[in-house]
Amino acid sequence: MRIRASLWVSLVLMLLVTGTVFASPSQSSEDIIDPNEGWVVPDSAGFIGSQSALFTERSSGDRPYSALIQNSKLADNQVNPTCTSTTDTNCNLDEFIYYAQIPVCQNVSDMNCIESMGATDATGKDYPGSFQRYFPLKAQNQFEGNPDWHLPNGGPGSLFAIPDASGPAGNLYYVSLIMSGHGNANKSPKVSLVSITAKISPVQLQATHINLAQCGDPTGTCNKGWLKLGSADGTYFYNEAGNDGIGCVETSWDENLCAQKEAFPVGFKFYLKARLTLAPTGWLHGRMLNPDISLTQDKGVTELEVSAAPLAVPTVFKSYLWKDMPPELQSIYDPTNGRLKGHPGEGGQYRTAPSTDPNLRAWTVGPAPYEATAFTELNAWLPYVLETASAAPHYWSFRTLSQGELQDANQCFSDPSQLNGIVTTNSTVYSPGPPTFDKEAGNLNYQVAAPHFTSAGDVFLGSYDLVMRSSVARCVYGFSKAPIKATISVVSAKGSPEIATTIVNEKDGWLHLSANGFEFSSPTVAVNLSQDVPAPVAAPVAAPKTTAKRTIKCMKGKTTKVVTAIKPACPKGYTKK
Repeated sequence: MRIRASLWVSLVLMLLVTGTVFASPSQSSEDIIDPNEGWVVPDSAGFIGSQSALFTERSSGDRPYSALIQNSKLADNQVNPTCTSTTDTNCNLDEFIYYAQIPVCQNVSDMNCIESMGATDATGKDYPGSFQRYFPLKAQNQFEGNPDWHLPNGGPGSLFAIPDASGPAGNLYYVSLIMSGHGNANKSPKVSLVSITAKISPVQLQATHINLAQCGDPTGTCNKGWLKLGSADGTYFYNEAGNDGIGCVETSWDENLCAQKEAFPVGFKFYLKARLTLAPTGWLHGRMLNPDISLTQDKGVTELEVSAAPLAVPTVFKSYLWKDMPPELQSIYDPTNGRLKGHPGEGGQYRTAPSTDPNLRAWTVGPAPYEATAFTELNAWLPYVLETASAAPHYWSFRTLSQGELQDANQCFSDPSQLNGIVTTNSTVYSPGPPTFDKEAGNLNYQVAAPHFTSAGDVFLGSYDLVMRSSVARCVYGFSKAPIKATISVVSAKGSPEIATTIVNEKDGWLHLSANGFEFSSPTVAVNLSQDVPAPVAAPVAAPKTTAKRTIKCMKGKTTKVVTAIKPACPKGYTKK
């Protein structure tokens, strides 16, 4: 897929990444392609006259490349908008945006880098990962950062090995942590961090399965990022071609190598630790199970560590020729563009030339998992896939929630000065942003939806984790500093309770809530927080006033005086007898 520079602004707001389909040749005996992890969109999505729907995870790895981009150059596709550094003489960085896939720390003084990654088993034993190499060896738009600006270096992803955490295809893991934001060379601070995305994925290095001519551009250049395409007009494009078609996490075209996505080993949690000078804020969303967050800040340095188990997220795909599409399903789409009626800007992908005639195009709708339309469409399609997932790839990933996702959030959730929490789920689609607060019911609600069955026909069981600062919870409910109690319930779309295993605890200033084992299709997870009201402290009882008089005798030599009063006291020079 090639994107002209003039479309950049819309791409910053919303990205749709779908796999290009290519036929896979026969595999060598050592190559493993897991049917879930390596699942790709079937060929039927490209049939002329087809209307397809794809519901899949695609928001945790947006922009998997590095680039330092001069904003003013984006309007002219005859020039390269990227810069090699802040001192690049071809660039004016009065206004810029950046995507920095940060490197691995080499020294204790290095900043904005990956400090470590690894795995832990059920006993808590640590298995540190060992850095092997960068993949690819060099990123298409690699750039040098500027420590004085707090601008990270931007390069390729990293490969780590964990020998004692081997999966079906080996012990190699692709690790990516991308910092992105904007800046201005003439302002202070010069650089701001807008988002952070991270992922860990088991991979096996294999030979690529397509030739360069299939990458979608005249030169056969498959590298991702900004590059010059085509000799005729010499224009610059953002290129997101080069998907191998078998689930490559990343591809090194110069080496003809694919980092093929593989299955995680069972029984491990994985962790990623980074050392940053730009601290993440707001909320994170994750595709992970039972996450733990550690965030420490000292002298301008932030140590961020996230540990969690991977989880499977159902993918749902279905395709019809428009003329054969069930009328009930066809009725929700605009025949002139294939998009959900009332939503002309909805995301999707043409597999053929665009057309207003549904019988002359191949169109795939693909709302982002957190879009409101995703619930409408997924629930409409589920009966036609028999409530069954096409595949369930595993993920370990997290990302910063966008401002669009936070726009309706409770203001206590939106504190821009700190990291407020992380919400994770294995549902195919989910509510945008953190949970919504139902003040009348006193609940934090989060809606999820997924098929009822896995591709193997088993009942798919849901997971939901909410980790937030205790101070945020107290802000929402107006609580004191007393301990917080919580209950979690899962309610089906019909209003009936679902069975779920729930866990609640508060530790080190973070509140952890978890619900697991509930069934889909479209339940709501409700969290109710409360505090014990302290017993009132009894006011001290004042001693009753007395008006009774007492009499005492006072002596001074041989002289005796009798004193009668409420509080009798001897005169000066006299002592009480």
